[in-house]
Amino acid sequence: MRPVGIRTARLVLDLPVPSDADLVTHYCQDPLFERYLTTPWPYTRADAHAFLGEHVPESWASGRELTWALRRAEGGPLLGVISVRDAQHELGFWMGAEHRGHGLMSEAATAVVEWTLGGGIRGATTVFWRAVEGNVASASVARAAGFRRIEPADATVPTRDGTGTLPAWYAVREASVDPRARASWDPVLGAAA
Repeated sequence: MRPVGIRTARLVLDLPVPSDADLVTHYCQDPLFERYLTTPWPYTRADAHAFLGEHVPESWASGRELTWALRRAEGGPLLGVISVRDAQHELGFWMGAEHRGHGLMSEAATAVVEWTLGGGIRGATTVFWRAVEGNVASASVARAAGFRRIEPADATVPTRDGTGTLPAWYAVREASVDPRARASWDPVLGAAA
């Protein structure tokens, strides 16, 4: 599959490229990444080069994982990354700390989900999301993008080294937002949030 660009009201979603390595390295050294993500830790420039130079292009070519960079304008600096991976169409994302709190990731997540379910990925009828339990920021993005929280029997994510699992929150989104979606988050995010 060839990379596809997506535009929103405030963002350009395009291919993360090797020249983004400095920002990827900087963002991925955030202590929250150690706690909530499965990115390598400690994160190094070599990790960024492998991600941008090998993983991203190979995963687009195979269709295994479609990854976009979030930018304010075409050719602008990278703000974060979002992807849809594997047969379950699982949404994953991260945002650089200095760009959080402005609804940009929620905007990007909504656009990627709508692209995926609108025929961007043939046959996709649902998109899944999961995060380590306690990752309130990620859960807030999923809720804003219309995901409905679910409780599967094995609600876990693999640990960074793949030798174990951590408790996780799960959610699902179909083409039409389930009217019960927002309320499904009340047990973990609260009704007023």
